[in-house]
Amino acid sequence: MRSNLTILLLGLVAVVLTGCASLRDSTAGLMGRTQAPDAVAGLSYGAIDALGAMDGACRRLAEAHRAERYVDQRQLREDWLPACRERIESVRQSRRLDRLVDDAYQAQQAHEAELARQRAERERVRRDMEAARREAEKRSEAAADEAQGRLRERLADAHILSILEDVPDQPLAFAVGQASERTMKNFLACLEVGYPNQGYEVDRGDDSLTVTARQADMLRGDVDIRARFVNVWDTWMLESLSVAELTARTPQDRFMLAQNLLAGHCYGIDNLMQRDAPATSDRS
Repeated sequence: MRSNLTILLLGLVAVVLTGCASLRDSTAGLMGRTQAPDAVAGLSYGAIDALGAMDGACRRLAEAHRAERYVDQRQLREDWLPACRERIESVRQSRRLDRLVDDAYQAQQAHEAELARQRAERERVRRDMEAARREAEKRSEAAADEAQGRLRERLADAHILSILEDVPDQPLAFAVGQASERTMKNFLACLEVGYPNQGYEVDRGDDSLTVTARQADMLRGDVDIRARFVNVWDTWMLESLSVAELTARTPQDRFMLAQNLLAGHCYGIDNLMQRDAPATSDRS
């Protein structure tokens, strides 16, 4: 009996409380007041706070919602809600702008990093190319030194040097007064190194010298190479140069033929005879 009475009393209390809440809502509605909404612009008050928009009207709405306080409907509709929505949109727009600025900054940073990488790559390539150039120069210089050494040894062993041992070794000339960087004996030794022969025939005069290399080994076959020199102004001027039936008698022709004969054997190695071809057109 007592248990049934307790249940009955609890039920009456619930009805009264429910009735009071409904009555309070009805009364507030009649007085033009209402509770703050649970969300504004689709965001809960926690989300508004996380967005960074919890200020002004949004803060007042959050405080009223938390206290379950009734607020003026007109003020809510015309002031607080529009102001809070505007605040939310302003912060959202600011965040979008911040993201755009941040994206632009990151893009600029990435662009500058790429430019720096390209500059570093170009500098690395330049350094590598410079190192390769220096290494190639060293190898070329070493090869040139080695070629020079081998050439000096072969020239020193040339048979013509012993044949002309008592002949003064003076600069070679292709025209009067135009001494070459190469001496007469060096010229003949270079011919011997480039074109081995079967022996020499030498004809000496008071101021003249004719040297014939017999059966010199050339691509066209074994031919005689004859050089006639005259002693002029402390030089041995090459008066004529013959290879088989070909004879060069003008200064320019003598120079060109001598240069062609020595190319690759001496001329391209020891860098002598670098003067220009004789400018004179005489036939001396």
